[in-house]
Amino acid sequence: MPLIIESDNPDLIESYLADKYYLSNLTSEVVPENDAIGLAAIKFLIDRAKFTPAQKSQAVFLIRSGHLITPAGQNALLKPLEESKPEEQFIITTINHHLLLPTISSRCQLVHLTATTQPATNQTLLSQLIAGLTASPTAIIGLSDKLLTDRPQEKLDQIITALRQANRRLPTRKRIKIISLALTARSDLERNINPKLAIDHFLLTAAKIIH
Repeated sequence: MPLIIESDNPDLIESYLADKYYLSNLTSEVVPENDAIGLAAIKFLIDRAKFTPAQKSQAVFLIRSGHLITPAGQNALLKPLEESKPEEQFIITTINHHLLLPTISSRCQLVHLTATTQPATNQTLLSQLIAGLTASPTAIIGLSDKLLTDRPQEKLDQIITALRQANRRLPTRKRIKIISLALTARSDLERNINPKLAIDHFLLTAAKIIH
């Protein structure tokens, strides 16, 4: 049966794929380009599945960050998931399966991975974030400047952790979008992209989502 592997920790997903020997049987893999997985990439994966000879072990067709598949791409996946053969294993990884179409989720078995220990939540920082995002654009820029004054990557990690824990209790599409924005900002900081630009974009876009 096709799988959805859900976790906000990429290392947990990678360990699971390795432990279950899915990586050793990997036949085709799709990853996002420019924060999206389009119809063409999904069609390529489907064609690989069609023309892959039957194997004694399963042929694994892996889609990473499946929540970034376009609606057209997800619709194209429905029939292959429904009619997958025993020797085929379709796997979709995601930070949250609620971002996938219900018709995709209903055709897959969900595997939710969680760490054995949860990091502490910085509720003060989260409260400041929420208050800042509901204020004026000037206040949002002020919050951005404050985040940049001392260990911005660490603070962004704390925000992401707090948002993820809140989302586990009550998943919402707005919060999921903000988490995705925060992860993008965190990635930009790691790649030494203009920190001010990265944090400003995260906060201003998140504020639009909230409003």
